[in-house]
Amino acid sequence: MARRMALADQVLELARKGTIPTPFGVDHFRKQIPGFSEKHLMTVLPNYERNGDMVKRGQRPRFERVAEGLYKPI
Repeated sequence: MARRMALADQVLELARKGTIPTPFGVDHFRKQIPGFSEKHLMTVLPNYERNGDMVKRGQRPRFERVAEGLYKPI
């Protein structure tokens, strides 16, 4: 069985394809990616930005914060 792509990587894919604008926020991808809890949707961007909790735990950063609630892909 194929492993589902992580939410952070799905958001990156949407941005790289031009499906969502850059910079982007949660509202830009919320309806594009079903199956995740609202809490996870709200925390994925800050957790995977350069200084985010998941990055501090050893994950690679996916986003850079450009304004409050807005991010761009790295």
